[in-house]
Amino acid sequence: MDIGRYTVLGPLGRGGMGRVFKVRHRELGRVMALKLLEPPEILVDLMGAAAVREAFLREASILAGCDHRNIAQVWDLDEDRGRPFMVLEYLCMNVGSLIGEGRIMEAPTRIVPPRTALDFVRQTLDGLGYLHDRGIVHLDVKPANLMLGADGTVRLIDMGLSRLRGEAWARPRGLKVGSPYYAAPEQEARPETADARSDLYAVGVILHRLLTGLLPEEGIAQTELFSDVWKEFFARALAADREARFPDASAMRAALGALEADLDRRAGADCVLREAECEVMGALRKEPVRTGVSRSCPFGFLDGLCRPRTFHEAELEEIADGWLDRCTGLVWGPVSPWPMTWEEGMALARRDAVAAEGWRMPTVDEAVSLLRPGQELGEFCRRPFGDRYLWLWTADRRSFTSAWFVDVGGAAVLAQDRTCRFHVRLVRSVQRAG
Repeated sequence: MDIGRYTVLGPLGRGGMGRVFKVRHRELGRVMALKLLEPPEILVDLMGAAAVREAFLREASILAGCDHRNIAQVWDLDEDRGRPFMVLEYLCMNVGSLIGEGRIMEAPTRIVPPRTALDFVRQTLDGLGYLHDRGIVHLDVKPANLMLGADGTVRLIDMGLSRLRGEAWARPRGLKVGSPYYAAPEQEARPETADARSDLYAVGVILHRLLTGLLPEEGIAQTELFSDVWKEFFARALAADREARFPDASAMRAALGALEADLDRRAGADCVLREAECEVMGALRKEPVRTGVSRSCPFGFLDGLCRPRTFHEAELEEIADGWLDRCTGLVWGPVSPWPMTWEEGMALARRDAVAAEGWRMPTVDEAVSLLRPGQELGEFCRRPFGDRYLWLWTADRRSFTSAWFVDVGGAAVLAQDRTCRFHVRLVRSVQRAG
């Protein structure tokens, strides 16, 4: 299937106004994301076909006019058989998929380390600050609309509902603006009155979810992490009265500094060093498998959110050509200096000089042995890889087009398209050590 001069490689999802596809430019060979106007009938009934088309073109124009590292880039705008489409940079991950947020919004999600959460939110606020300074209110800030680059860069997407300062806008009867649980109270009641502070409310919800796995439906969660400074931050960020919230993205961003300082202050006192233990989650399978797509998490040693039920606690010991784990009998190579596709990682392991030494891509079983317990809410230790978003491919495939990888920062296993670019860390058995 072709759309204009792009060959469709597969679907990526559906937005409020159309479908998003993974495509390849036929001449350049570059993989991109293509958003095609294909609105649901109910939206056309509410807004009218002409208004929907105008909103789609307006979104493309807004994105194309932005030049900021935390705003997604638009590379093309064209039509195919009377339907407009825009082409954007292709990013595999978003914050929603990273934490496992699904259709049941109320269901608990995975958490991320506090410093990673603060970094994601800081970048989001940088992007929003840029938009707000240009008179643009996003109106649909949520985890799924925060795309993630392989280096952890956050990019805001989906400006279909955004509004320009001073723009006359009348909501069609029955049209909801924003996403449940993330939309500010005034945005749900009277979306035409929403302003920059409505976006900041959504950012507060996102930070709460990243840290606790919960939505603040019934108030701020009661956790060890939330000392007084955190409670004060959330009380302001999630205030029902927007006059009581942070006045702008810059002020909210500055307040994150106090939260990070609180983490630093408490780290020395609250960090507990564990004794190394040779405890592994079952036998470490060495032969790659293809699991199929029937189950979201087909590995028995993982829980419903694809996190290890138990952890292997031994430390890695540096040797001549890698790092030895005496408990598992595995030697780990260095993390690749740059991200690569799954096929590139497998090709690296098959190089004659590499394969001759016994190096290979790890299975999920082996890669999970590298993970450490997820950052508990009362635990502020620095972690072995730091609080960075490091994603490592495994040799296990989920389907013909997707493979499994580990999220080191979040201590979880996820699947993604094999053309995504993640890091690689090869492994071999200790018996091959010289």
